Amino acid sequence: MVSSFGNILNLIIFLILTAGWAFYAFQMIFGTRAFFDRFNMNHSALIMGRFVGSFAAGAVILHLVILFNGTTGAWLLFTYFLTQGVIAALLSLWSIQSKDGVDEGVKYTFEPVVAPLVFCAGYAFLLWRMSGILYA
Repeated sequence: MVSSFGNILNLIIFLILTAGWAFYAFQMIFGTRAFFDRFNMNHSALIMGRFVGSFAAGAVILHLVILFNGTTGAWLLFTYFLTQGVIAALLSLWSIQSKDGVDEGVKYTFEPVVAPLVFCAGYAFLLWRMSGILYA
């Protein structure tokens, strides 16, 4: 398994990214109400929260496929996750700056900006460090 990732550091970073996706998937699918309460969001949007959780769950499944089938040629998925992270961070920043939910009591934090950028850093690092494997 380590050889598929080139070295142990790459594997550890990949496992951390997988755990991050699993954390958000669980939070958005099974802990949706608690997540919404943390930010004082209305529960009428639970369906959208769980819908977002389905994307995170899909990421976990794809990570497990890569983990057990190898990383050769997986550059497209790593690039997709990097691109998704950039878009998520930008849209989150836009939403926070618009303060559209302030009137409804939404508590804005920079978590939805910082978390995707941390994921982006991990994927960028892996794309760089594993280029000989991923692009094969």
